[in-house]
Amino acid sequence: MRIILLVFPLVIVFVAVGFISLYSSSYLSVSDLDRFNSPVKVSVMGNVSKGSVRVYDGSIYFVLTDGQSRVGVYYPGVIQLDNSTSFAQVTVEGVYYPDRNIINATNILYKCPSKQQIEKYNQSYSQ
Repeated sequence: MRIILLVFPLVIVFVAVGFISLYSSSYLSVSDLDRFNSPVKVSVMGNVSKGSVRVYDGSIYFVLTDGQSRVGVYYPGVIQLDNSTSFAQVTVEGVYYPDRNIINATNILYKCPSKQQIEKYNQSYSQ
Protein backbone atom coordinates (compact mmCIF):
# COMPACT_ATOMS: atom_id res chain seq x y z
CA MET A 1 0.00 0.00 0.00
CA ARG A 2 2.87 2.40 0.76
CA ILE A 3 4.35 1.82 -2.68
CA ILE A 4 1.09 2.82 -4.32
CA LEU A 5 0.92 6.00 -2.24
CA LEU A 6 4.50 6.81 -3.23
CA VAL A 7 4.27 5.89 -6.92
CA PHE A 8 0.88 7.49 -7.66
CA PRO A 9 2.03 11.12 -7.13
CA LEU A 10 5.12 10.47 -9.26
CA VAL A 11 2.96 9.14 -12.09
CA ILE A 12 0.71 12.22 -11.87
CA VAL A 13 3.74 14.54 -12.02
CA PHE A 14 5.20 12.63 -14.98
CA VAL A 15 1.91 12.82 -16.91
CA ALA A 16 1.51 16.53 -16.15
CA VAL A 17 5.05 17.36 -17.32
CA GLY A 18 4.53 15.32 -20.50
CA PHE A 19 1.23 17.04 -21.23
CA ILE A 20 2.69 20.51 -20.71
CA SER A 21 5.71 19.83 -22.91
CA LEU A 22 3.54 18.30 -25.64
CA TYR A 23 1.17 21.24 -25.88
CA SER A 24 3.53 24.13 -25.22
CA SER A 25 5.44 25.61 -28.09
CA SER A 26 8.14 28.19 -28.47
CA TYR A 27 7.70 31.12 -30.81
CA LEU A 28 9.08 30.86 -34.32
CA SER A 29 10.14 33.57 -36.72
CA VAL A 30 8.63 33.65 -40.20
CA SER A 31 11.95 32.39 -41.62
CA ASP A 32 11.76 29.34 -39.33
CA LEU A 33 8.71 28.12 -41.25
CA ASP A 34 10.97 27.05 -44.15
CA ARG A 35 11.91 23.88 -42.28
CA PHE A 36 8.39 22.42 -42.39
CA ASN A 37 7.09 20.37 -45.33
CA SER A 38 3.74 19.25 -43.92
CA PRO A 39 0.98 21.05 -41.99
CA VAL A 40 2.00 21.83 -38.40
CA LYS A 41 0.68 23.80 -35.43
CA VAL A 42 2.83 26.92 -34.91
CA SER A 43 3.21 30.14 -32.93
CA VAL A 44 4.93 32.73 -35.12
CA MET A 45 6.07 36.26 -34.30
CA GLY A 46 6.50 38.94 -36.93
CA ASN A 47 5.36 42.28 -38.33
CA VAL A 48 2.32 42.88 -40.49
CA SER A 49 3.47 43.90 -43.99
CA LYS A 50 2.50 47.42 -44.97
CA GLY A 51 -0.66 47.52 -47.08
CA SER A 52 -1.35 43.78 -46.82
CA VAL A 53 -4.38 43.83 -44.50
CA ARG A 54 -7.64 42.78 -46.20
CA VAL A 55 -11.03 42.23 -44.56
CA TYR A 56 -13.55 39.86 -46.17
CA ASP A 57 -17.00 39.17 -44.69
CA GLY A 58 -15.90 38.98 -41.07
CA SER A 59 -12.47 37.46 -41.79
CA ILE A 60 -9.07 39.07 -42.11
CA TYR A 61 -6.06 38.27 -44.30
CA PHE A 62 -2.60 39.84 -44.04
CA VAL A 63 1.04 39.09 -44.77
CA LEU A 64 3.42 38.51 -41.87
CA THR A 65 7.14 39.15 -42.26
CA ASP A 66 10.36 39.07 -40.26
CA GLY A 67 12.24 41.19 -42.80
CA GLN A 68 13.54 38.12 -44.67
CA SER A 69 10.56 35.85 -45.31
CA ARG A 70 6.83 36.29 -45.72
CA VAL A 71 3.76 34.17 -44.97
CA GLY A 72 0.07 34.78 -45.50
CA VAL A 73 -2.23 34.70 -42.47
CA TYR A 74 -5.97 33.99 -42.58
CA TYR A 75 -8.04 34.61 -39.44
CA PRO A 76 -11.80 33.93 -39.24
CA GLY A 77 -12.56 37.10 -37.31
CA VAL A 78 -11.72 40.78 -37.46
CA ILE A 79 -9.09 42.54 -35.37
CA GLN A 80 -7.70 46.07 -35.64
CA LEU A 81 -4.35 46.11 -37.46
CA ASP A 82 -2.54 49.19 -38.76
CA ASN A 83 -2.41 48.89 -42.55
CA SER A 84 -0.33 52.00 -43.15
CA THR A 85 2.81 51.82 -41.00
CA SER A 86 3.79 48.14 -41.39
CA PHE A 87 4.80 48.10 -37.74
CA ALA A 88 2.08 46.03 -36.08
CA GLN A 89 3.98 43.30 -34.28
CA VAL A 90 1.85 40.20 -33.79
CA THR A 91 2.07 36.64 -32.62
CA VAL A 92 0.00 34.27 -34.72
CA GLU A 93 -1.07 30.86 -33.43
CA GLY A 94 -2.54 28.34 -35.82
CA VAL A 95 -1.79 25.71 -38.43
CA TYR A 96 0.86 26.41 -41.07
CA TYR A 97 0.29 24.90 -44.54
CA PRO A 98 3.66 24.97 -46.35
CA ASP A 99 2.19 23.99 -49.73
CA ARG A 100 0.20 27.26 -49.74
CA ASN A 101 2.55 29.30 -47.48
CA ILE A 102 -0.35 30.30 -45.27
CA ILE A 103 -1.25 30.09 -41.60
CA ASN A 104 -4.88 29.46 -40.69
CA ALA A 105 -4.83 31.37 -37.42
CA THR A 106 -6.82 30.43 -34.34
CA ASN A 107 -5.46 33.27 -32.22
CA ILE A 108 -3.67 36.56 -32.87
CA LEU A 109 -1.95 38.53 -30.15
CA TYR A 110 -0.61 42.01 -30.77
CA LYS A 111 0.90 44.86 -28.86
CA CYS A 112 0.96 48.56 -29.45
CA PRO A 113 4.48 49.87 -30.13
CA SER A 114 5.92 52.91 -28.42
CA LYS A 115 6.55 56.08 -30.41
CA GLN A 116 10.33 55.48 -30.18
CA GLN A 117 9.97 51.93 -31.55
CA ILE A 118 7.97 53.21 -34.53
CA GLU A 119 10.52 55.94 -35.30
CA LYS A 120 13.43 53.48 -35.08
CA TYR A 121 11.59 50.96 -37.29
CA ASN A 122 10.67 53.57 -39.91
CA GLN A 123 14.27 54.89 -40.01
CA SER A 124 15.65 51.40 -40.64
CA TYR A 125 13.33 50.88 -43.61
CA SER A 126 13.82 54.36 -45.12
CA GLN A 127 17.57 53.90 -45.64
